[in-house]
Amino acid sequence: AKEAHAEKKATGSDLATSLCEIGPRFVLDPIRIFRGSFGGQTLYVNSNFVPPTAQRALVNRNKGRDYEERKEAQEMKKKRDRE
Repeated sequence: AKEAHAEKKATGSDLATSLCEIGPRFVLDPIRIFRGSFGGQTLYVNSNFVPPTAQRALVNRNKGRDYEERKEAQEMKKKRDRE
C-alpha cells in the first residue's frame, strides 16, 4: 500500500495498484489425480496421505492403551494392599 501511495504521488495517476498478502496461503494437497474429471485411470497417488479416520483411530487406540495401563496399575495396587 505504501508503494502504491508513493507511486501515485510521483506520477499523479490514480491507476497505481499494489498487491498485498492479507492472510495465510491456501494449499491443496492432492490425494489422487485421475485421467477423467471424476474417475478413470489413476495418474498420481499420494502415498504419504493418511485419512482423517485413520488419524482418529490411532488417537483412540492410544487412549485405550492408557486406560488399560491405568486399570492394570489399579489391579496391582489392590493385590499389594491384600498382602
